[in-house]
Amino acid sequence: MMQDGESPASKGQPGVTQAALFGLCPACSARTLWQAPAAFAPRCRACGTDFAAHEPHGRTLFLVVLPVTVILVAAALKLDDALRPALWVQAALWGTLVPLAMIGALRLAKTAALRRALDRRDQP
Repeated sequence: MMQDGESPASKGQPGVTQAALFGLCPACSARTLWQAPAAFAPRCRACGTDFAAHEPHGRTLFLVVLPVTVILVAAALKLDDALRPALWVQAALWGTLVPLAMIGALRLAKTAALRRALDRRDQP
């Protein structure tokens, strides 16, 4: 039985979160999705699915980056107001957290866009 939002083409394939986190190809579940932390490989080495044709660029990613940036800035201001940590603590914390949050958000968004494009391609 299919779950809500699952098409016949995506049945049995990894979810968006699993695919983004582990780099699983949405078509064959091989670990071939990422070439760099937030950049698709050109194609799947296992099944040949073309990832590069579906990779979002430019303005579309602004809709992902802007909300994450606003949340991180608000969190930094709130932390500074509440605890007043030393500058080196802030630099270490945000220097680690910001790249991780951005890469995670971009991976989720790009994987969801790829999954949606592949599902549309497979529909009659």
